[in-house]
Parts: sequence; structure tokens; C-alpha cells
Amino acid sequence: MARDEEQDTHERLTEGAPARASDRAFGAALAAALAVIGAIACLASAQTLSAWLFVISGAALAVALLTPGLLSPLNALRARMMDSTATPPPHYAFRRIFVIIWWNTLTLAAGLLLVGFTAEAWFRLNTPFAESRLPTVFVPGVGLLRPTETEVRITNGLDFWTISKTNSLGFLERETEIAAIAAPACRVTIIGDSFVEGKRVAIEEKLQVRFESLASFELPELNVVAAAFGFGGVGQINQLAYYDHYARRLRPNMVALVFTMNDFAENHPAMLGAFRGIDPSRLPFVSAEKNEDGTWRLTPPNARFSPLPAPQKEPSLRMRVRNFAMKNSYFVRWFFTKRDVLTPNEKEENFVAWSEAISRLPGYESFLEGWEPTTRQDAHLAFNQEELPPAFQEAIEITAFALDEFVDRTKRDGAQLVILASHTMGPSGDPLFERLADMARERGIPVINQYDYIARQGGKIEDARFAHDIHWNAQGHQWAAEALLEWLRDNPHVCADADAA
Repeated sequence: MARDEEQDTHERLTEGAPARASDRAFGAALAAALAVIGAIACLASAQTLSAWLFVISGAALAVALLTPGLLSPLNALRARMMDSTATPPPHYAFRRIFVIIWWNTLTLAAGLLLVGFTAEAWFRLNTPFAESRLPTVFVPGVGLLRPTETEVRITNGLDFWTISKTNSLGFLERETEIAAIAAPACRVTIIGDSFVEGKRVAIEEKLQVRFESLASFELPELNVVAAAFGFGGVGQINQLAYYDHYARRLRPNMVALVFTMNDFAENHPAMLGAFRGIDPSRLPFVSAEKNEDGTWRLTPPNARFSPLPAPQKEPSLRMRVRNFAMKNSYFVRWFFTKRDVLTPNEKEENFVAWSEAISRLPGYESFLEGWEPTTRQDAHLAFNQEELPPAFQEAIEITAFALDEFVDRTKRDGAQLVILASHTMGPSGDPLFERLADMARERGIPVINQYDYIARQGGKIEDARFAHDIHWNAQGHQWAAEALLEWLRDNPHVCADADAA
């Protein structure tokens, strides 16, 4: 009898409290939904609103989890106030709180695991491959290139998953048949860095292919054929080898150098060494060295290049867990890749350490004079400044020296040299572009500004690049081809000797 009375009292005291099933469903469903939606919203955009959605969803998760547990003692208190004769056993209320929170937590964990496994399955089914594969080989007299007829894979985990194959020369380009273009033709060679290498897009989408196709339709009488020679992370001084060993053999009528915002810095051996972690006195590329009279001379690529030491420190437990998860989970890799893009580090530890290591090498003691290394991006953007530290001024001098060398070579071979400034150089009037334009003007080199061309077409600069990568997407290559063709259309005389070839 006493047991029945106690049960009856408990039922009266908890009257109006949510049912156990609805308690669990409410907490788990709302918490999981808001957590997942909030996280995706936060990662989908760098806007402050998305970040707040994530914060709000976290708060809602906590409320959803705890509210049902709080309702039981409140209802018990309310019942006791309404019935002064009631004497509820305290353990019923506490047991009610524990059961609700325990079931909500268990259901929430199961729901999040389900979301995680579903996301992992989706990413594995829809991701062609997880990691890039960018092999290199040293070519005597040229430097680092891709191995010939080898598959190259590249992805940033967000925008592109591209698989290409190098040709017999080691470039991500169609097979260049010298005999096939020895007939009368307007031969155009394009030389540059990663923008020209174009490993992020398919070969048929690249600048040279689009340019050749457009020219065959708009200027069929010129019989334009194009070939490209590009490799990532090199400047014009390094690219001289591509002209000497490959492009010149095609007897070009026109040579187009694609110039990007990276090139000023990458022309400097110490900066290139800091970017790549290589001793600048033994670079695996054609480079420049200063003479006693202040002029510059070319140095050959060194097959015995040596890496600079990277900072060594024991990773924290959090970093070890993260690295393990990124290595084994496509979903986790995507999550952290997206987060790192939206919240980049203030400092690149390797770049800083390599820059400091170079400043301790003989002959490079003044490398850091007037500037403090932070990120590669900051080093590139520094060329927007009017006053440059000594190392940056040397980079300008080496760039001018490299252009002089290209001018001498193309004049000797009867080719027209032009510069195609990528959208990264900014519009006409921008300090970065004007620095290049002044340098080219002094040497009589025409400059084609892709940024200006896109603006004239009513296009958006962001449409020329990937969302999370500054390189050209297919549309960027298309606009580069159109800008180059526009110049050729206005200057068809560069192909005047085509019939005599």
C-alpha cells in the first residue's frame, strides 16, 4: 500500500512534464540538426554572420540537451506548491534529471556518429583522390621539371581534383612535334610558372590550347600554333632555361612571358630558397649572382641542391590526433582544409625559419635587412610598396636582368617578346602592375594586362580563379587566351615571316 501511495504521489508531482520519448527526441534532434547546420554554415563562408550561426547553434545545442532535465524538478516543485500535503521523495526528481540527460547524450552521440559516417561515405564516394602527387626530376642545364610521360595529381581538397600526364619533355602539355610545326605557321610559345603549367585544369582547358583554338577560328590565315613551357614556383630568371632548351627549337614568331605577382620575389635566389627550403647558393634552377661591379650574371642549375633545416618540435597531443584523423578521414581532411583556408596562420613557421637560416649563410647576412618574414604572401605583396628593403630591391634588379636576357635572345632569333600580366598583377595604375610596366616600357616589351581585359569584358576577377586558390580556373585560362589573341589581332605583323619559314 505504501508503495502504491508513493508511486501515485510521484505521478501527481511530475504531471505536465514531457514524456520520456519526447524528451530524448527533442534534445537529440534539435541539437544534432543545429550543430551540423551551424558548422556547415560557418565553413561555407568567411562572413561574420556564418560564424555567429555556429555560436548560436552551439548554445541551442546546450539548451536543447539540458531543458528537458530542468523541466522535471520545476514541474515537481510546481506540483508540490499546488498540493501542500505532497511530500515527494527527492530521489525521483534527481533520477528523472539523470535519465533524461543520459538518454539525450546517448542519442545525440549516436546521431552525430551517423552524420559523421554519412559525411565520410559521401566524401569518399565523391572525392577522386585525397592527396596530390607532384613528382620532380633534375634535368641537367634546366633544373627541376616533371618526369617525362608521368601522371601528375593535384587537389586542394576543395575546388579541383585534376589528373594530367606530362609529355616527352616533362611539361603538362600536349606532345610538341617540332616537325609538325616546321611548315609555314605563326608559332607562339608561352613561358611561365604554375599559371602556365596549369596543373589545376585539364590540358584542353589551358591557355595555349584555348589560344590556338580561338586563333584558328578568328585568324585562320595566320595558321597559329602554340606551345607552353611552365613549371610551378619559378621566376623569369629560372625560365630562361625553358627558352634555351625547348622554346627556341620551335623557331617562335612570338614569345609570351606570363608574369604573376610571385615572380619578382622568385627571381631572387635567397627568396626562392626561403620559399622552397633550399640553400640559395645551390639552387636546382638557373639563377643569378651579383658581380663585384654590381651587375648580375647567370648561374647554372645545381644538381647537388640541399634542403634547409625545418623547425623541429614535438607535436602536441591535439595536433597528433588531428594529423591522424586527417590522414585517415576524407571528411576530417575537408573540414580542416576549409577551416585553414578561412583562418590562415599569421606566420608560416617553415618560411620564417628558412629565411632566418639563409641570413646566417655566408654572403646572405643582409638578407633580412629592413623586413621581417611572416608569410610567403606578405613577401609577394611587399612589392606594392614604393620603398623596398635591400633584398626586394635586388629582386627588382634581377627581374630586369632576366628581361634583358629574354630581349637579347628573342631579338637574336627574330621573335617578338610580349608580357602577359596575369590578373594577380592588378589593374593599370596599381603599384605592382606599374612596377612591371615601367620595366617593360624601358625595354620596348609590350604588356598585355589580363585584369584590364576582364574588366573591359564586364567580367569579375574572382571568376578567373578558384574560390580557394589564386590560380586560373578554366575561365581564367580562357580570358588569358582572349587577351593574348586580342593583341595578336592588332599586331599580325609578328607573323609576317610565317610563309617564309
